[in-house]
Amino acid sequence: MFLTGLASLHRLDADTSLLVNALSGAVDLVDNELRAQLLDIALGGRPNLRERYRRLLKQRGYLFAGEGGERAALQSMYEAYERITASRPIEFVVCPTYTCNLACTYCYQSDEVHAMPEVMTDSQVTDFYAALEAISSEHPDKSRQIILFGGEPLLPATETVVVGILDRAERAQLGVSIVTNGTHMERFASLLTSHRSILKSIQITLDGPEPIHDARRKGPDGRGSFAEVVRAIELCLDAGIPVNVRVNLDAHNLGSLEDLVGLLQQRGWTGRDGFRCLLAPVTDHVGTSTYAPMLREDQLVEPVLGLLRRRPELQDVLELHLFRVLHHLISVLQPHGQARSLPRFHYCEADRGDVYTFGPDGLIYICTESAGISEYAVGTYSPRYRLWPRRLRRWQNRSILTLPECQECNIATFCGGGCAYAALRQSGGLMHGACGDAPEVLRAYVAMLRRRFQQGELTLSAADAAN
Repeated sequence: MFLTGLASLHRLDADTSLLVNALSGAVDLVDNELRAQLLDIALGGRPNLRERYRRLLKQRGYLFAGEGGERAALQSMYEAYERITASRPIEFVVCPTYTCNLACTYCYQSDEVHAMPEVMTDSQVTDFYAALEAISSEHPDKSRQIILFGGEPLLPATETVVVGILDRAERAQLGVSIVTNGTHMERFASLLTSHRSILKSIQITLDGPEPIHDARRKGPDGRGSFAEVVRAIELCLDAGIPVNVRVNLDAHNLGSLEDLVGLLQQRGWTGRDGFRCLLAPVTDHVGTSTYAPMLREDQLVEPVLGLLRRRPELQDVLELHLFRVLHHLISVLQPHGQARSLPRFHYCEADRGDVYTFGPDGLIYICTESAGISEYAVGTYSPRYRLWPRRLRRWQNRSILTLPECQECNIATFCGGGCAYAALRQSGGLMHGACGDAPEVLRAYVAMLRRRFQQGELTLSAADAAN
């Protein structure tokens, strides 16, 4: 009798514990008797389990005849995961420039990268599309999409390049998404409107009401960008282009989140087709940030979920997909009648080999955060296309099945091994786990469930409904 190493117990009160299976996604309430027996099994004991418990624990993926049974179940889950992710497109991220016209207080890109003056040339656009076709030929069954990124992709200096990229994308019928600060949307509005048939979405960051946003997202001269951002969102929605408003959360703007939602509603955006609002924690994957207002993801669990609990109507407005660990936990522990998420074997697209990033330096990168740092490049596309297999394999072979730290971790399938770029920068190599605050996020989430359970907000039947 073998208890999966991906099971964990969390006390809700003196008599009841939450049993979580990070392999199968099962979540169950157990009493102290069963808790003690499970801990005994984990230590190699052979307690006299009631037959009913034994049968249920096997059915729900906690118990196996031996370790080989768990490995087979994990492999089966991985194969299902691979079948699902095989349908995801390859993302070709294009950075027309690494420069940016804003100096946001929490920007992750270094001053050295932002100071690079290069802008992609017309010949580099041609070389990029040649590389796109070469890479696509290796994955004939996959669809493709282009993402304009930066730096800031929509600047006066990049206009010619953006025109060339969009024109070629439309001829090839390739979908395009854009990540922009929105400050030059007036200049690009007619161009984007003329290509709206291929524009999948435009992401624009709005961090709060005007005083909050302008204190965070401003130019080098100190002038805020709120007015331009609001105008950019209006222009895109009026043109029928889907807009993802991103809100980067930390201690500075967390308290203004309700006011921001009020602004979104007042503008009438929340009821418009194609509008989404995505919350995201401000993160530091390098581990050297001195930005004082930064809050870890676990520190945001209670205030964000507390807000959604107090005002449940906001669940239709605010999305948590960019809270990578928390969103996955919610999908597993409280799926609200939906199918549970499969275990996460990768943290993001970079680990799956589904993303390539192209910069004005003529180099190809995997992770967008590494773009502009030549030592992390995996190839070149201009003036000559070439991938460097050894560097590329380091990124693409990374999963919880290959990372040593993940082999002994009972929540590895919740975080997917963590951010590869964080591992590279903080541990010196890609083949390290980079859990970050994943264990703390789980503890914070369970602590919130515990308080609700003890206060009677989460009843036995409600908790059981998460099973």
